[in-house]
Amino acid sequence: MRTRLLAAAALLLALAGCTPTEAPAPTPTTAPTATVLNPELVPQALPAVTEQTAAVEGTRIADAVEALLGDVEILGVDDASQVAPSVDDLPPYYVVYRTYTLDPATDPLALAQTIVAVLQKSGWSQYDAVNEGGVYLGALSGGPDETPWFALIGGDASVAGQSVFTIRIASPDLLA
Repeated sequence: MRTRLLAAAALLLALAGCTPTEAPAPTPTTAPTATVLNPELVPQALPAVTEQTAAVEGTRIADAVEALLGDVEILGVDDASQVAPSVDDLPPYYVVYRTYTLDPATDPLALAQTIVAVLQKSGWSQYDAVNEGGVYLGALSGGPDETPWFALIGGDASVAGQSVFTIRIASPDLLA
């Protein structure tokens, strides 16, 4: 299981165009409800992880993250959500992948770091972060220990006059 978690994290970071640094293995935990800042952000246990159930739950989580953007002016949204096919010996999973073009006055790095902090206070565990060259990426895991979800939250200010925010939510392995 630990190898799958690390491989999934590496795959998420690779999708983001980054290579992970040596990081400790993620240790997903579910915080007690009383200590959770925002229960809408907590991945729920699914009776069976199918493409349909993963798509519904992943979309629900991504919508809750999007709601945290509040009054940030969104100029455009690109949604490339899909089933990520099996690679080598890793099974397929569902990924919600949204890219937001924001008002250039918005600091996407600060926004992404704030969202990651809210996710942590809502029960997610951060196990890696990259902040260099005008790009911030925070990698997290959360949900039930036996079927963890992964999130990659990003902010990109690497191009002058552009502000980009990304959400990637990856489901547990899909059942065949």
